[in-house]
Amino acid sequence: MRERYVYLLGGNSFQAEANRQFIEQAGGSDATIALCIMNRPGWEEYVPLFQQMWRESGAHDVQVIVPDAEGHLDMEHAEQVLSRATGIFIGGGNTEKYHRYYATGAFKDLLIDRYKNGVPIAGNSAGALILPEICLISPLDNEQSVMLFKQGVGLLSDVLISVHYTEWGDQTNLLEGMKAKKVQRGLGIDEQACAVFINERLASSLGESVHMVTIQDVEQDEYIAKETS
Repeated sequence: MRERYVYLLGGNSFQAEANRQFIEQAGGSDATIALCIMNRPGWEEYVPLFQQMWRESGAHDVQVIVPDAEGHLDMEHAEQVLSRATGIFIGGGNTEKYHRYYATGAFKDLLIDRYKNGVPIAGNSAGALILPEICLISPLDNEQSVMLFKQGVGLLSDVLISVHYTEWGDQTNLLEGMKAKKVQRGLGIDEQACAVFINERLASSLGESVHMVTIQDVEQDEYIAKETS
């Protein structure tokens, strides 16, 4: 059985080494990549940037999944693309929208199935936040400016994720989320960093800093924060 890979990028989709490793695990020159993004002004301009970056690692077949202008996601098309994909990349943007389209219902089930079959899945920013069992949305990341919890895809459990971690000064929010959900382990991922999980275990970090935050006693507010390597 193939090992299962998850790549969590903290804010920059175009990290060279993270994408190189993602494409390598997806099959290199034989890879077929599903790029899942949002329909927002200028989204078409981003697709060639992904194509060029992945082409440098040998991957030429990139299929895009995106809601239409009315906000409808063609699930028949999505299923066709995901069923062929050897790698899946979920982009960044409005986390609540990404959650609604890509972490619920039939799409969520398809992601889980492909992951269990060894297809590597990468997510940047919002795309990273929706992949664990609990999706923590920082007060800095929504219009209500409150902490939100949503049921994520569930590829990773017993961990909460924060992105743009140092840039947003988000440690306090991550800790509050961990205490609220009684989760002892958190990861703060900087914008130029990527956390790599293999078989649901943190295996390595790429780029700048990935910060591991561990609460020793939820009731006593005791925690340890350190950078991974």
